[in-house]
Amino acid sequence: YTSDQQKIRETKSKIRAYIFELSLFKDEIGIVLSAQKNIFIYNLKYIKYALKPMLFMMIPLVLILIQLESWYGHRPLKPDESAIVSLKLREGGHTLSDITLTAGKGVIVETPPLRIPDQNEIDWRIRARETGDQDLTFNVPGEEIRQKVIVSEKGLVQVSPLASASASGFTDTLLNPALRHLPGDSRVEQIKIDYPAMSIEIYKWHVHWLVIVFVLSIVFGFALKGLFRVEI
Repeated sequence: YTSDQQKIRETKSKIRAYIFELSLFKDEIGIVLSAQKNIFIYNLKYIKYALKPMLFMMIPLVLILIQLESWYGHRPLKPDESAIVSLKLREGGHTLSDITLTAGKGVIVETPPLRIPDQNEIDWRIRARETGDQDLTFNVPGEEIRQKVIVSEKGLVQVSPLASASASGFTDTLLNPALRHLPGDSRVEQIKIDYPAMSIEIYKWHVHWLVIVFVLSIVFGFALKGLFRVEI
């Protein structure tokens, strides 16, 4: 409904005709150059006709990809795996030296805090010990922030490296459906957990989920175009 199917069909026919002309008159340099010029022109027209439906689909497609990324982009920690946990303060929030991290029984803190004053950030390395939703507690002067660390060996779990953030950013919420909001008056700007990137195993090949979505989109697009009477 958003594309001019007749124009697309005519344009593709023109392109095929000029390609056929190239093979028929391959020894006639003038005709070959003219056919190549026309192929280029009609390719531009084809892109123009395809641009409108592509733009129409862009918003729902991006929203779908964001949801898929929250499920397939990263995976939880497995027992005995390590990850970096980062806490970033708001500008003028507090001094980094007063912040501590304690962990529940299912997680251990492996390293002393690494303070990065230029970025207003403090990092720790943690190691998972048991499966389940494990607790981290950040002790910031005047507040205590609890953060879940997800440890699992199987199944899809929605996780986000940006685990918690202040409630000021709509973009962060849109791009991270698993995001947990911090109180508006918190000194902490965000908390990140370096969850491992996820790949999907297909016959011993580890493939990124976006590649699978791209391939399936092409396959189903061509397979169903006749059913929906759509010219691609």
